[in-house]
This record gives sequence, structure tokens and C-alpha cells, in this order.
Amino acid sequence: MKNLTTVQESIINKTNNVVFISSESCSICHVDEPKARKLAKDYDIPFHHLDIIQEPELAGTFEVLTVPAVLVYHNGKEIARQARFIDFRSLENLLQQLPKDSETTDYQNLFR
Repeated sequence: MKNLTTVQESIINKTNNVVFISSESCSICHVDEPKARKLAKDYDIPFHHLDIIQEPELAGTFEVLTVPAVLVYHNGKEIARQARFIDFRSLENLLQQLPKDSETTDYQNLFR
């Protein structure tokens, strides 16, 4: 797990990021985290796992009301969010389409 400052720096400095927010007491989080991590690794996207119990300010910073939550960032902007019930098929489809660099992104094509 990484701390909030490190994750915020990565969101600013890296083209793409996947942020997974969980709670130590959440059993679904323990199942979903490895799946989300593997998808990010498969598409060579930085993956950040944060625990909302260890860092309570995450709730306000990322506006997360329930866990697990997966947030996808491109060029510093949140482009997708799923919480509680993660649809890994749609998450994978999105990660496949993300441009690997920070060139101008055609968001119309990205969200087809």
C-alpha cells in the first residue's frame, strides 16, 4: 500500500493510474484487489492500493462512500469509477482503450 501523497503525485505525473480503495475489514476487497492489480499490471498502468481505515482522509479526498472502489485516472483526471460491485469486464475494456502517453486524448472515442 502507498500513502495518499505518493498516489496524488503519481496521478499528476503519470499518464494513467488505477487507484483501489479498500478496508482491512472488507472481505470483498480482499478478493477484488488482486484482480484489479492484475488488470493494471497487464496493461502496464501504475496501481495504487489504499486503505480507508489507515488513511481516513481518503473518503473526502476521493469522495469514496463505500469500498471497494476502483478509480481510473488519465492525464490527472478521473475518467471512471466503480464502487461496491466491480465490473471487471468493463474495467478491462476501459484499460485496453487508454492511450499510453499524454498526447491529446479523444474522449469521444475513449467512452464509446
